[in-house]
Amino acid sequence: MSSSPPVPSRSPGRRFALAAGPLLVLGYCVINSTKSVLEGALVQGLSPEFIAFNAFAVAQAFYFLTLRDKQALRTAVRRCLPDVIMLNISTAVCWIAVLYAFTVLEPAVANSMIIGLGPTLTIVLGFKLRPGTKPLPLELAAAAAMLGAMTYLLVMAHDGASALGDVPTGDLVFGLVMCFLTSLSLSGITFYTRRLGDAGMTVPQMMASRFVVLVAATLVLLVVRDSFGTYSPANVGALLAISLVGVIISLYLLQQGIVRTEPITVSMLFGTNLLITYLTQFLDPRLDQSQHVFLGIAGLCAAMCLGTWARWRHDRQTSRAATPTPTTERVER
Repeated sequence: MSSSPPVPSRSPGRRFALAAGPLLVLGYCVINSTKSVLEGALVQGLSPEFIAFNAFAVAQAFYFLTLRDKQALRTAVRRCLPDVIMLNISTAVCWIAVLYAFTVLEPAVANSMIIGLGPTLTIVLGFKLRPGTKPLPLELAAAAAMLGAMTYLLVMAHDGASALGDVPTGDLVFGLVMCFLTSLSLSGITFYTRRLGDAGMTVPQMMASRFVVLVAATLVLLVVRDSFGTYSPANVGALLAISLVGVIISLYLLQQGIVRTEPITVSMLFGTNLLITYLTQFLDPRLDQSQHVFLGIAGLCAAMCLGTWARWRHDRQTSRAATPTPTTERVER
């Protein structure tokens, strides 16, 4: 009578290693959500370009000065200059647009629009750019549900049921345009980051050359609009927190988390970003939290997880079908 060998138990160190990736991504989500609420409060008294200029000038200096091999950076930038410029432009549009969105929309609603528009834009552009690739039925259903949830949030904001009360139609349209630009530029950041990575440019080199256009553009806006703010102790502390914690530390956590985590887990954890933003808004006394916004965010997160799960299941089934079984291998031999 034979007995099956005992299954080795996972050591605490192994369990911690498996949990480290999701915890790092979740840490990024918590920091990013808190940063959004802080930025939403700051743009009520400071111009978006003033916040972005100061926060990213510090971040750009940090990434450049901590990069040891400056000669390799210059070589990489010269070799990939068009893509480096496009990454810079995408980054500048992304951060400036999202800060302007926060001037008229509460952070939870603005982030919902930005995250929710991403899959829809990907599907729509895919029909044109990749005609041979069709979205899955569940992905289409998820995208439709996201659009429905976003429409619900916009209607609630227009009717005064958001945390900011009644949002005028003009402000609502302006905020939606800024969210669209942010979502579109996020796609550009992903695309050009991948192109630069494929061309051999390292992540530290990308970060050391990524915010140049953003710093220059916000400086021009500051001069043209004469929108310089005051460097009070409170403002300086908030700007340093955004730069050091909200940009430098959070992006490091995200980078380390992604390489340790399955893509489906990362995508679903990003869905928690919206719920965490909603909860963090309780710390902002100017916001009167809305149950309608929570319902819209919950529906959006559920649809996002559905679409991610559908693609993961499809890719797993395709991979299994393409992998030959031992029996098949013996027949072919």
